[in-house]
Formats: sequence, C-alpha cells, structure tokens
Amino acid sequence: MTVGLVDSTLREGSQAPVRYLSRVERLDLVADLGAIGVEELELGHAVAEVAYDPAPLAELLAAAVDLAPRARRAVWCRARPDDIEAAAALRPDVLSFALPVSDLHLTTRLRVDRAWALEQLACLVPLAHSAVGYVSVGLEDATRADPAFVDDVVVAAARAGADRVRLADTVGVAEPGEIARLVARVRALFPGEVGVHVHDDFGMATAGAVAALRAGAHWADVSLTGLGERAGISRTEEVAAWLAVRCGGSYDLPAARTAAARLSARVGRPVPGHAPVIGDDIFACESGLHLAGLVADPATYEPYPPDLVGARRSWRLGQGSGRAAVAALAPEIGGDLVAATALVRRAAEARGRAFDPAQAPMSGTSVRG
Repeated sequence: MTVGLVDSTLREGSQAPVRYLSRVERLDLVADLGAIGVEELELGHAVAEVAYDPAPLAELLAAAVDLAPRARRAVWCRARPDDIEAAAALRPDVLSFALPVSDLHLTTRLRVDRAWALEQLACLVPLAHSAVGYVSVGLEDATRADPAFVDDVVVAAARAGADRVRLADTVGVAEPGEIARLVARVRALFPGEVGVHVHDDFGMATAGAVAALRAGAHWADVSLTGLGERAGISRTEEVAAWLAVRCGGSYDLPAARTAAARLSARVGRPVPGHAPVIGDDIFACESGLHLAGLVADPATYEPYPPDLVGARRSWRLGQGSGRAAVAALAPEIGGDLVAATALVRRAAEARGRAFDPAQAPMSGTSVRG
C-alpha cells in the first residue's frame, strides 16, 4: 500500500501569522522539500476572485517539475465551480477541494444543509476530473461531524469518482485513537485512497497522523516545523522521521533539518533546542543514569543515531552527573572518583548549568565560561 506525505508548507503554512516568503524563498522551499523526498507538494490555493493573480502559483507549479521532480504537484481550492476551474487551469497533478461536513460549518458558516454538500460532490468531482487526472476531496471538520453523515459523504465521493478523501481534524480536537477509528471506518467504505489533515491545537497532530497511517491511511498532510493556522499541523520532519526509523521510509532527514532551519530563519520563528528531530539539543545529556547508559551503548537512551537527522551528541557534566559519567567523560581529573564527582557537581552549581567535559575542573580549579 502506498504511504506518503503531502507537504502543505506553501499552502497551510501561508496561513500562519508570520513574514511572507518572497518569490525566491518560495522556490528555494520547493527545492528543499524535494530534497527531503516528500511525495506530494501542495503548492498553494487557487481562488476565482478579481484580485487573484495565478501567476505566482503557476510559476511554482512549473518550477517544481525541475526542483522537486519526484513529487506530485497539488493545488487546493474551495468547493466552488469557479474555484475548481481556476485551479484546474493551472494543470496540477492533483486538484484538492475542501468541502465542509460538520453541521457547524454547513449551517452556521455557509448557511446550507447536508443535501447541499452531497449535491456539490455529484457535480464538482466530475468537473475537476474533466481537467485533472487525480481529484482529492477534503472533508473539512470531519472529526466533529455526524459519523453517519461522514459515511454518506464518503460513499457519495466514491460514486462521483473521487480518487482520495482527506479527513480533516480542523481544530485539532480528535485523539489519535479517534482518528485511527475514523480512518478504518472510511477505508471500509471508500475504494480509493484516504488522507488526513490533522491540526495541532492540543499538541496531538503528529500522533494523529501516525495513528492514521497505522490504521490504513495512504497519506498524511504535513508542514515543515508545523507551520500553519493557529498551532499548525503535523510536522514534516517528525512524521518523515517516524516513517524513516519505524517503517523504512526513504526520507532525507538531514535535509529536513537544513530546510527547517532555513524556513524558521526566514519567517522569524526560531527552532527550539528541544524540538524533535531538528532541535540542536535533542542529543544533549547530563543525567548520571542516562550518561552511564549512553557511554556503554548509545542505543540505551537514543531512539536513533544522531547522524540520521544530521545532529551531534553533546554529553555534559553537571549536578546530575554520577561517578560513571565523570570517569568516562573526564578521566583526566583522576584521583578519588567520589571527590572528583563532588568537584564536578560543585563547579556546575557555581556556574548555574552543566558544562562540556572539555571544561571539567582540574584539582579544584573553577570552570571557565
């Protein structure tokens, strides 16, 4: 079964309240995402409004052929005939339109009913298919919709000829188990491919994407550093790393680290040191128990080797260091190991933080820096 990532940094990420990317920066990002190895790039959204200029999106689509040759090129739009025609005119590989399925969105936001949604599927999927070979229907707010109606929509999408349904946890409220059950139910009803789009409002986006893939989803939407509306969505680097480490995926994780650093600098959101996969401090360790295990065998407390993600180990001495760690990392101190460990702990306390073993105190001297 095909399992892949739909990177939406250039579509979902454009909704984040950050600095806009320039034309050259967007092209660089396409190349960066291509280097990671994501299978599909959602390059932007098309709308059929007077002020809309399709030229920048058309340029991205054309450039992606060379900058990310292994990735399918996708365009997103609303569930409107004029939007779909505008998106189709760009000749993407994938056309994806979003259709609300919860009563909250249908009746309160759009002031329509469920029958309207089913009618739209019957006409919009064939309209999209008349110009584009692969059509994806995004079911907006699917995790808060009536499950019976979601089933009706999925069956109607299949009948209309949709190639993929994309289940959206629009406000990030679904637990991973709920998403897994939703995917399993939809897989039983829909003969095509199933994708998910999970938001991170409660910090569960990556877990939701992983649960969906484990439950049989073919695709998971992701965004580099999770960039997107509100708290963003599942992170490209995290889901790619999980697929690479646990499922044998062929993503270039050092490339993801480089791309994340470049994007973060450009939009003004620094990568935290503890950020999974891409943080500078994720292989730093001071704890005596952990250091003793790491010295014996790094696999004891590392989920994967640092070089897999382009990172480096940083083993430090400090208040939590034990005798085994001091003996292994600062053997030059010599003498009574108990006294040496006490010396290291006092030095770290005076400094207010752990330090590199190369700065270990000698014979009672203080730590520099």
